[in-house]
Amino acid sequence: MECSTSSTHRDSEITQQIHTIDAFAASVSKSFQSIKTTGQQTAKTQVQLEEVKDKLKEVEDELVKVLAEKTRKEAKRMALLDAIASAKARVGNLNSSIQEVRTRKQEYISFLSQQSLALAASEGRLNEGIEHTDETHEAISWYNRVLGFHVKGGRGVKFTFKNINLKNPNEEYSFTVFHDKNTYTLLRCEPSFDGIEELVHELNKTDGLFKFVRVMRKKFQEALVQGSLVLTTVNPGESAFISSSAPGTSVRSDSTTMENEHEVERSGSSAQLKKKQVRRRKSLARLSPDSASSVRQSPRLKEIKYKGCLPPHLMLRAELPRFSCRHNSLLRLLSVC
Repeated sequence: MECSTSSTHRDSEITQQIHTIDAFAASVSKSFQSIKTTGQQTAKTQVQLEEVKDKLKEVEDELVKVLAEKTRKEAKRMALLDAIASAKARVGNLNSSIQEVRTRKQEYISFLSQQSLALAASEGRLNEGIEHTDETHEAISWYNRVLGFHVKGGRGVKFTFKNINLKNPNEEYSFTVFHDKNTYTLLRCEPSFDGIEELVHELNKTDGLFKFVRVMRKKFQEALVQGSLVLTTVNPGESAFISSSAPGTSVRSDSTTMENEHEVERSGSSAQLKKKQVRRRKSLARLSPDSASSVRQSPRLKEIKYKGCLPPHLMLRAELPRFSCRHNSLLRLLSVC
């Protein structure tokens, strides 16, 4: 009995072990099947991984290209920014230069305007000077033609008159004046007459050279009418009519008489002398201020307009003041001579 029980027990264990082995075999089979499936999936995954790697490499290459392009564009952008900044700086400099040029242009325009005004004023003064010079030359020509008035430099300045003696219009009446250290000296007077010392003293006192010239011509006329002219020559080394500019200075004069071709012929008989004096008074009356009162009543403009028709003494009075501006140059000429 015990033997059958143990045999039964063994059979059940064997059966159980067989079932266990079958289950294990089935489990191993399933495991192999699962491993196979997993291997297949792994192979597929490996293929996909390779594909992904290839795509990733392509993407990396594309990324490198994109980064390179980005870097190039960034460098280009920075270069453009630098160029823009440089252009802006140049534009600023150009604006400053343009402003400076405009400022200089305005200064030049102002300077040119001032120069134009100055040029116009200079042209006006030049035209006035030319007109004044023409009038001066015309008046001097009139003096030379009508009055026979001439001025000559040398040892002093020699003033010569003609047309005083109507009987002999070419007869010369002259005097020479020397100016030094604000003092006038009469070097020569041909012909001489009384009262010259007082005239020279008055000249040094008033410094009125043109008045002195007019007075000398008038004195020549008066002395010619009175018949008191004497031809004299005064040498500076021997004697001179000198009058100091200070008041109260004495005047010394020693004149020596000499004859020349311009000496006035004096008649021995009183009858002939009287006849000459009468004729000279009549001729001088034409030149006297009293005989031209009607002319003096006219305006000075009319005198200048018709100066060719005026008596010489009126033209001398009307024209000589216009040449007062030449006084200083004449003084320089006197000093040099």
